[in-house]
Amino acid sequence: MTANRQRLLLAAVMSGLLLAMLDQTIVGTALPAIVERLGGSESLYVWVVTAYLVPATVSLPIYARLSDRWGRRALLLVGMAIFLLGSGLSAAAQTMEQLVAFRALQGLGAGALEGLSFILVADLYGGKRNAALQGALAGLMGVSFIAGPLLGGFIADGIGWRWVFLVNLPIGLAALAVVASVLPASVGRSEDRRARLDLAGIGLLTLAIGLVLIGLSERVWPLVAAGLLPLAAFVAVERRAAAPIMPPALFAERRTAAILVAGTFGAFGMFATLLLLPRYFQSVEDVSATHSGVLLYPLLVGLIVSINVAGGVIMKRGEFRTVILGGTVLIGLGAFGFATFDGGTPRWEAMVFMALIGLGVGPQLSGLQIALTRTLAPARIGGGLGALMLLRQVGAAVALAAAETLYLRGDDPAVAAGTGIVVIALVGAVIASAALLSVPRPATRFALAA
Repeated sequence: MTANRQRLLLAAVMSGLLLAMLDQTIVGTALPAIVERLGGSESLYVWVVTAYLVPATVSLPIYARLSDRWGRRALLLVGMAIFLLGSGLSAAAQTMEQLVAFRALQGLGAGALEGLSFILVADLYGGKRNAALQGALAGLMGVSFIAGPLLGGFIADGIGWRWVFLVNLPIGLAALAVVASVLPASVGRSEDRRARLDLAGIGLLTLAIGLVLIGLSERVWPLVAAGLLPLAAFVAVERRAAAPIMPPALFAERRTAAILVAGTFGAFGMFATLLLLPRYFQSVEDVSATHSGVLLYPLLVGLIVSINVAGGVIMKRGEFRTVILGGTVLIGLGAFGFATFDGGTPRWEAMVFMALIGLGVGPQLSGLQIALTRTLAPARIGGGLGALMLLRQVGAAVALAAAETLYLRGDDPAVAAGTGIVVIALVGAVIASAALLSVPRPATRFALAA
């Protein structure tokens, strides 16, 4: 591809990723307006979010591994078409039950947009360029978590809730046309299509992760426990599969296993902060939902700055552990700041602590992705990044469920929010640090590339 066609493709891929990530959070502030218009049971309220999250998460590694067999373009086009169909149907929904079903379809397509974007960048770019773009994509993820609720509230209040979904169509169709016309069909094909497809692994992974995510979202712990049974069967099946959906070798090698564990837990502080601080601002300081989102921007600024700085430093040093561990230290400092948090804490203090957490989480996003792409052979990058994206989403669900549980057990909203952030952020930072420290120092280095 020429440089211009590469740039055009990159813009399409980033647009698709942004839409998919925004749709995880954009409906949150629009839900009151949606429920008012469509009616239906209050029990379906949370399912509008859960129905999207579960298939989007489960399908991440499946799209990634199948694209090793049939190429990135084929799977990305399938995912984009499903996502756009789900978006259009969601906009046309007449009942809450219909909206939940169409959101599930939308999420099934979103898995391709989320997972294959990072893999395509690794396919098409190398060295410092790849590191910079991986950082940019990770930054888009951070932006979407914070900008989604703001955008959802603005659209619902301004032009109507159906445009929360309709806005995806023109942007998504343009991105689909670019991918279909610019991306060569052969990109990413590295696996013999005659190898037996791992249908048993796909089924067991879908069942296990689905049960775990629904159980965590609803805080129904028996469902989480039930998900462990198919997960154990999945591990056994993957060891014997000719072309496993999630290659066991990723977890058998100490360095890649440590990166995947750190990726699961490293961003706990961000998810706890995004869940609990808006509640504090709304319940204690009596600000609007939109204003509470604006107050989170120190977290976003810290995140964007550190994502880009971390990637550059890692590529310059040719070593990833020091920078990422430095991030966990910053997360710890920011978390400790919330240990004495209460209704009398000045707002500027909360913003400083948020910024520290954002600065610390950035390397956990971009740095770990760079480390994984520099560690794995090109043919294994699809499976590796698919596993990282899946585990990060599961980690987010764990962090949110744990933070919600701690918050609901507290009597004072401000103290409960502070306690939740301290506990969840520190637990995540400690586990991520321990995983990275288990890797011998020479194994954290990689060959520098232009």
